[in-house]
Amino acid sequence: MAAMVAFASLPFGLGGGEYETATAAGPVTVHVTESQYSPLVTVSAGSGSQEPSPGGSEGDAGTSYTWYDHPFVLRVVFGGDGASLGSIGSSASILRPLPDDADIDDQATLAGMREDFSEVALDALNHLIAVVRRKARLYRVLDLRRDDIEITVRDLDGTLLCEDPLHEALVQQETELAESFDLLEQSPQWYQELATALREPEPVSLADELMMESERAHSQRFTRQAITTCHTAVETAVSALLSRQMGRRGITDSVVYHTLAARALAAKLDVLLQRNTGSSLRRSNRPLWKAFNMLNDLRNDVVHRGKRPSPQEAQFAIQTAHDLLQWMDVLRSRNR
Repeated sequence: MAAMVAFASLPFGLGGGEYETATAAGPVTVHVTESQYSPLVTVSAGSGSQEPSPGGSEGDAGTSYTWYDHPFVLRVVFGGDGASLGSIGSSASILRPLPDDADIDDQATLAGMREDFSEVALDALNHLIAVVRRKARLYRVLDLRRDDIEITVRDLDGTLLCEDPLHEALVQQETELAESFDLLEQSPQWYQELATALREPEPVSLADELMMESERAHSQRFTRQAITTCHTAVETAVSALLSRQMGRRGITDSVVYHTLAARALAAKLDVLLQRNTGSSLRRSNRPLWKAFNMLNDLRNDVVHRGKRPSPQEAQFAIQTAHDLLQWMDVLRSRNR
């Protein structure tokens, strides 16, 4: 009998045992190992040198430095005439027995089962992480993504029968993302645009920064936060535009404040923009107005009805919000 096994390194140390975790598909048992230090790289001065250990015991002369780098807690240990780099934390496994008649050589069928299992496993693991993060106040700990877990097929004795075919490709994507921090390869035009933006008094608005927060939430699988932050970014942008235009018309700050506070976002993008800029989203861009209403409904479903949106819905919200901010940038340039 074989089983699919989802394996993940938890970004914290947790007591070993079985943790029953709620998911949309029902309760799932997560098997957690005890927290331990696992060296990844060890360097010693000689063959007879004592290997460095994580330290902590009385009289241990070694020193260490620990930091969190998703999805690991990493530690460098110096001592015993050597040094090592390793991870500190627990590991988690979820098992799903395969049907007795399952053919693991049928890659198409196996791929479908693996995809379904990965969604359930991620739901369970991220539920566990969310509860621990909140209870232990580990605010920097992120949710896991598909490239953070490995799904294999094994015999009940642990013998590997089928590796995760997606793991190598997903690791490569993560490597490319990490390499994106090296900006030396950017084009001359990119650096010219950077120089221009640096000379502007406010090149990055609050709405721009909120959109970055939304994209980060989406990348960390926080779909609810991504959608609600998108909605807030749009309201921030349109309120800033209206405040400027109403101020130019001589309207006092108190009236501006009460007007904006009393009107819904849909009214700001329609009636108030028409009155203060001469353009309304509903009248000038019907497709974008329709997309905005879908974003608005999605946000209300999340906030008022507890909806858990899909990653695709979060991506739609982000794209719509970017389109709305771009539309308002054009409108702002016309009303200078």
